[in-house]
Amino acid sequence: MKIGWRFPPLSGGTKQGYTNNDIEGFKGEELIDNLAREICQNSLDARDKNSLEPVKVVFELKHVERDKYDVFSGYEKCLQGCRRFWSRGEKIDEKLETFLDDAESVLSKPQISVLIASDYNTRGLVGNHNLDALDTPWEALTGADGMSVKPDDNSGGSFGIGKNAPFACSALSMVFYNTLDEDDKRAFIGVARAATLFNEQGKATQRVGRYQNNDDDNEIWKPIYKEDVNNFRDLFNRKEKGTDIIIVGFNETESWEHNVAKAVIKNFFVAIHENKLVVEIKGDGDSFVIDATKIADKIDEYAKTDKQVAITAQLYAAFTQPDNKVSLTVLEEENAAEIYIKAESSYSRTIANFRSTGMLVGKGYNKIFQHYAAILIVRGEKLGKLLRACEPPRHNRWDHKLIKGESKVQKDKRNDARKALTFLDGELVKLLKAQYEVPAGNSIDAVGVSAHLADTEDGSLPTDATGTDILRVKVKIGKPKIKKNKPEEMVVRGKPQEGAETSGDYGNETQSPDPKPGVKKPRVNPPKEDTETKKGIGEGKGSKIIPIKDLPQRRAFPVSAALGMYKIVIKPKKDYEALYVECVAAGEDGRTDDLKISKFMYQGKPVNCVGGKAGPIKIPADIPAEFMVTFENKEKMGLSLILSEGGR
Repeated sequence: MKIGWRFPPLSGGTKQGYTNNDIEGFKGEELIDNLAREICQNSLDARDKNSLEPVKVVFELKHVERDKYDVFSGYEKCLQGCRRFWSRGEKIDEKLETFLDDAESVLSKPQISVLIASDYNTRGLVGNHNLDALDTPWEALTGADGMSVKPDDNSGGSFGIGKNAPFACSALSMVFYNTLDEDDKRAFIGVARAATLFNEQGKATQRVGRYQNNDDDNEIWKPIYKEDVNNFRDLFNRKEKGTDIIIVGFNETESWEHNVAKAVIKNFFVAIHENKLVVEIKGDGDSFVIDATKIADKIDEYAKTDKQVAITAQLYAAFTQPDNKVSLTVLEEENAAEIYIKAESSYSRTIANFRSTGMLVGKGYNKIFQHYAAILIVRGEKLGKLLRACEPPRHNRWDHKLIKGESKVQKDKRNDARKALTFLDGELVKLLKAQYEVPAGNSIDAVGVSAHLADTEDGSLPTDATGTDILRVKVKIGKPKIKKNKPEEMVVRGKPQEGAETSGDYGNETQSPDPKPGVKKPRVNPPKEDTETKKGIGEGKGSKIIPIKDLPQRRAFPVSAALGMYKIVIKPKKDYEALYVECVAAGEDGRTDDLKISKFMYQGKPVNCVGGKAGPIKIPADIPAEFMVTFENKEKMGLSLILSEGGR
């Protein structure tokens, strides 16, 4: 037998170009994200149940000398045969030509970049010596297309469409697989996904080829085993059970370590926090481990510069420090799912769904006024199995319509999935409403309110928005009229203070201290012999009214006038340790009426109210603070704010 590349003969079959939708679907901005998701997901699915240790995945970049290994010279001949086959037409397909140019450029360099993703505490690729079996993980990964093998009911499906993600990261469209399985069997094989080509015998071939043991005369083709001699295989000698995914010609070498780390954090922070997964990254100059003890620090590190990780930080806070955590019974399965929710004024209204393995399935949002982060984690085995059937190949959402079939079994399954998803969505929204007492969705009746809400899926502002300041007004027509006091007209509420005694002259006018124009104001002095002191006004304890110049940005508008619910947003220039808020209804004639507050919420938490005054509240400077206020008055009205600092 001879080890080398073999592309099976086309034998009159359909000619195959380079374009492969299964690979193209993983390219784009989320390339590394898709790679990390697929590799870590498959490793979690292949967890060794006999091991008490978490699954470990190690990403390592190596540089291999091109001239030492025939795998590269042999593949170069295959690419030349591909050019000869497709050059017979007037013009080579643009995508194919780009691929050939890039691949030839990589092969012309003295060193080839190779990214190795190795997992440990897993079962390995079982079935690598039983090549006649069609339902083994080895066959699904290396020898079949569109086939998914589930090691058990807790697996989301292994080696189906997702196995193409590593090919999208290879300029050579080449991936090798190396395994030591639970039966102590070793196997090594390479797979290349190119296009129909002419082989050395001048015959047209299929587009998928393998680097393996070949015996064409006896029609025997098998992987490279332990007893075989191959120096390229020897670069990846395994001592522990598990699998190596080897991406040859890795084309994302710039900042790859941090890009992989961020992808792992965003998609698997639940699995890592629960000690189900550990990821180690070995770069040329930066190596580190992400485990349960370091995940929080890594999230904080990347959240400073990456917007998506900043949202992950919000979700992680909801998971580890929730305002509320609820366990749900779904389809009569107790503790089938858990919901975690937390509110902060800076949060982006994100909802994240997770599998029981701790992998992110998808994100969404519900447009309510409260800023929050929410997590749904499937815990039940029955529910988990049902919802995995609702996942598309990229495992990024749940959709009951993905359960196909018209048999009674499939219809019942589809109906159960619809009921479960509807129930989970409804319970989550109900919990958000109950926790923060703000209406959601269609219950908002204020014209122009949508200008203050993000319209993107992740809850961020759209790219065409006029800035990111939530106080900026984008819709002016129909906006509730708000009375704004000028500095000289600022409403100042006096507070009874304890007086002090003082001596000296005092006036005795009891009606009008100012005489009529032209009349000299008389001076009245007390008898000189009167030395008795009189009570006057002196300093005492009270509240300090905040001048408008310290609150240049403030806004109030109705959320639901029928419910007496209003939203107030302020952005102070300085920190306030004890801020008190009062509101008055401002009429068109300039008169004001005191308003009694029945509910006052800040950051999802109730604030103490006495009559029409809420506080004390601690407010940081230069950060918009949002209050949800419910008044006893149930009508639409303009509001004037009276903000004070200090005691009541």
